[in-house]
This record gives sequence, C-alpha cells and structure tokens, in this order.
Amino acid sequence: MEGGRVYTHEGPGPVGLDTRPRPASMRARIIQGLRQSAPFSSLQRRIIFFNLIGLAILVMGVMYLNQFRSGLIEMRVHALRTQGEIIAITIAESSALGPGRPDYDPVRANVVLNRLAQPTGVRARLYDRQLRLTGDTRNLAPSGAPIEVMALAPPGEKTAKSLLRQLEVAYQDFIELFREQPPLYIEVPSAGISRDREVREAVRGKISHAVRVNSLGELIVSVAMPVRRFKAVLGVLVLSTQGEDINAVVQNERIVILQVFIIATLVSVALSVLLANTIAKPIRELAEAADPEGTSGARPLNPDRIEIPDLTRRTDEIGDLSAALIRMTEALYRRIEAIESFAADVAHEIKNPLTSLRSAVETMEFARTPEQQKQLLDVIQKDVQRLDRLVTDISNASRLDAELVRERMLAFDLGAVITALTEMIRTQGEERDISVVAHLPGAALIARGLEVRIAQVVTNLLENALSFAPGGSTITVTGMRLPQGGVRITVEDQGPGIPDDNLESIFERFYSERPAAETFGNHSGLGLSISKQIVEAHGGRIWAENIRPPDARADSPVEGARFVLELSA
Repeated sequence: MEGGRVYTHEGPGPVGLDTRPRPASMRARIIQGLRQSAPFSSLQRRIIFFNLIGLAILVMGVMYLNQFRSGLIEMRVHALRTQGEIIAITIAESSALGPGRPDYDPVRANVVLNRLAQPTGVRARLYDRQLRLTGDTRNLAPSGAPIEVMALAPPGEKTAKSLLRQLEVAYQDFIELFREQPPLYIEVPSAGISRDREVREAVRGKISHAVRVNSLGELIVSVAMPVRRFKAVLGVLVLSTQGEDINAVVQNERIVILQVFIIATLVSVALSVLLANTIAKPIRELAEAADPEGTSGARPLNPDRIEIPDLTRRTDEIGDLSAALIRMTEALYRRIEAIESFAADVAHEIKNPLTSLRSAVETMEFARTPEQQKQLLDVIQKDVQRLDRLVTDISNASRLDAELVRERMLAFDLGAVITALTEMIRTQGEERDISVVAHLPGAALIARGLEVRIAQVVTNLLENALSFAPGGSTITVTGMRLPQGGVRITVEDQGPGIPDDNLESIFERFYSERPAAETFGNHSGLGLSISKQIVEAHGGRIWAENIRPPDARADSPVEGARFVLELSA
C-alpha cells in the first residue's frame, strides 16, 4: 500500500456468497405446499377476512335498529295518544250519566268505542274508576267477522323457514342477549281488575304509556289516558297496538338489510379476491424469482441468472418493491463480478513474485560464487516481502466492506486528525528535505464517518505525495468547509504529476506506476483503490488532477499533482 502506513481494523474475513448446498427443510416444504394448495393465499384470506369483519360490524350496527325501533315506538305512542284523546272526549260527552255523577254508561260507551276504534286497527279497552274492564274492541267484533286462526306445528316438528328468515331469527336471538327484555303483557279478563301501571296512573289524571311483549315475543305499545268531563275522571281509555304491528315493520327492515348484506358480501368477496390477486400474485412472482432454491427445491442455487419480474410500470408499493429488488439484484451481480475480478487480479499479482521466487530458487543450485548466491538471496527476500505486503493489503481490502457496513459512523474533528497525520509525515519528509505544510481553519472541521478509515485515506494521500515529491519541494494540505455543507481536503505536491490519461485509472486496483527511484515491489497498488472505496462508502468523492498555472493550456507542463477529498457534514 502506498506509503507503507496502514490503519487496520481486526474483524472477520471477506464476506462473500455462501454457495454451499443447504439441506431443504421438510417442514418448510410442507408449509409451502399447503399454501400453494389452499384456495386462497394468505394475503387473500386476510383481505377477505378483514373486509368481512368491517362489513359484518357495519351490518350488525345497522340491523340493531335501536334508533329505528325507538323512533317507531315514539311515533306509535304519539299516534295512539292523539287517537285516544279524540275517543276519550267523545265517550265522555256521549256516555256521561249526568252532572254530579262521575261515571258513564258502559253500553253507550262501548258503542262509541267500537265505532271510533275499530276502523283504526288498534285495540281499545275501557276501564271504570275501579279499574274494572268494561269494554274491549276485541270482544265487540260484529257477528260474522273472520276469526283469526294460527296453526300450531306438530309436537317435535319445526316449521320450514327460508334462509333469510332463519338468519333474522338467529340475529334476533343474538340481540336479545344484550338487550333488556320488556315486561310480559298480561291480558285482563272481562270485568277483571287491571294492575297495569299506566292504567293506575291514568285514573289519577295522567297520560302514560308502556311497552311490553306478549307470549310470542311481539311488542305491544299501550297508551292509557283518563276519560274526563268537567275535570272529573269518569274512567280510563287504553289504546294498544296489535302484536305484529311493530315487529312486522322491524322484521321486514331486517330482512331487507340481510338481503343487502348477502349481496354486499358477495361483491366484497369478489372485489377482495380481485384486489388480492393484484397484490398477492405479483408478490408471489417476486418471491419465487428471489428464492435461491427456485422451484427445483433440490438445487442449492439456480445456475441461470436470476431475473426479477419488471413491475416498475405499476405506481404502487408493488412497483417500488420490484424496482428495489431489481436494483438489489443488479448490485449483487455487480458485487459478484467485482469479487471475481478482484480474485483474478489477486491471482495475477501474486503470480509475479511467485514466478520470480521460483526462478531464484531453481537458479540457486547453479550459483557458483558467493556473490551470485547473495544476489539470489536478495531477490528471494524481496519477493517474500512483496508477497507479505500483498497478502496483508489484500486481507485488509477484503474485509473493508464488512467493516464499513458493521461499524457505526460518528461525528469527529477531521482537522485534528489531519494535524496529527501531517506531524508524522513531516518527520519522514525532513529526511528527504521535503516540507509538509497544513492550512486549516480556526474552527473544527466536523465530518461524519469512521475516523480510523478516513485517517487511512489521508495517510495514503500524504504518503503517495511523499513518494513523488522531489527533494526541496513542499507538500501542502488544505482543509475548508464547503458552502453547501461538508468539508474538502486537498493534498498537493510538486512532483511530476499524473499522466492525463491515467487520472481515473490510478484509483483502480493494483495500479503501480511508481517513481523511477523507488524500489520495485514496495507498494501493492491497492492504496488509492481502497481510499476511493472508503470515501464512496461515506457518501463522499475523491479525485486527482494536475496542477498547472492559471489560464495555461491543457498540454502545458504540470507543476505537481493534487488529490481532492470531499466528505458530507
């Protein structure tokens, strides 16, 4: 490595691709087979499941119909109250027994009750002041009126119901678990005494209502109001809905909602499958393409180049994932090609000293004089030293990637690092009458990265400049802050410069064009290559340029070389 000074970090060896065969997991194969044989993929099942949950919650909330049911009851109470007030006034005016007698004629009252209440379809009952039932429209039906008959199912046999009806009944049973049941509606026989709360309140002059359920579970809404004449309570009028009135409306609403729910469920499942296919299918294709075992299962690695499906035309996350996998695959293959190229370069560089070493060893037995033997031993010693330097530098370069990924980058004062390094190089330069000068700003030059590796880069640049600088010249190190943020470090020498055609190639591996006066084999040609690798891993830039006078022609003589290093803040 240029200059001979190396900043190393002890860590693991080179990181590469593990192409050793791995035994396939039987459990993983079984799970994969079950997933492939399932009617829906895991993502499809999840999308369908969550869509159905949301739809079920929505439908259950709508089907609960609390507000609808409460509003329906309030409307019926208001309607019964309005009808009852009209009927009560009519009964009081037409059936009262006369002044001073707070009572009414039951016969005349029942005639009025039957005429006014029968057409409305509600049930009307009349109680006297002692809460005795004196009239009931159910018992006042005209002769020949149809008789309501309800067929009972045979014992142990259930009546056939449609699917929607069964769902409605099941839902009703489920709702009843969470809803407080109204009290049971109890019929009062003719001339019987009522114990209902609303009747007792009405005889005291208040209008009251109650909600109960009959033996069939049907809602019965009753409104009780006093029958008054001249502020005297003559009796109580009670108007009640028929058992099926409210339940039929609510039930019909539930059945309609259930129909909508079934249609919405089918549509939701169809849309979920369509949505899942647009997501799961491309993801499955990407997973199969990225799977190193592929569909063969027995081969540890597909010998063909892995081709990731190009889904970048999509504007969603699937397209982003496809683009990321394509970039990752391309980077992986570039890394594989770089490793292969690096291995070829290493083999070539090691082969040269090995060839020289073998020739010297084979020639040793033919050496006759001590001078010849000493000359061959010097060649062997230099080749061994060159091999040792090559192996050391190659080892450091091979584990550099792992260290740059593993270590955490922190902020540090680059100016202090440059000051310390220039002091060390200055001592070496004094032996050759070379001055080393540093120009740094007064404030700290803060950079972010691995301090040891950045110091290695600066050391390589200083030692490289020291190798080419002639005696009596000056090496200048300058540090500055960039206007857009970050820092710039320049290292200038007054040497012969760099051939213009090689300004880029000097950063390639094993570039070893050295000064003529320098002993061959003292450098491996990896210093600048490693420096560029470190700088780019930090998100920075490094380049070289020749120093020429201002406004000079491109082919004018150079006055030295300049290496520029830029790092982000």
